[in-house]
Amino acid sequence: MTDIYPARCWQIKITGHYSSKTTHKPTAKKSFAKDGFNPPKHEIDAFARCILPAIQAFFNTEAGRSEFAEWMAAHKRNNISA
Repeated sequence: MTDIYPARCWQIKITGHYSSKTTHKPTAKKSFAKDGFNPPKHEIDAFARCILPAIQAFFNTEAGRSEFAEWMAAHKRNNISA
């Protein structure tokens, strides 16, 4: 089986041993122009559907509600002083 991503074939731990077949990790990140980035609406909707249950679960906990209350208080203080 050939590797379709040869540049991404760095060491992989398999059954307690490291593979002898390695390549260097890319050191420089590709630049990503954020100007003009406009993902399709269906991808945004799909992402929102994926994270919504986790967000709802967090805000249904006591910690989530208290953190939101703290954020609201700070937000109100910043808006009044602005």
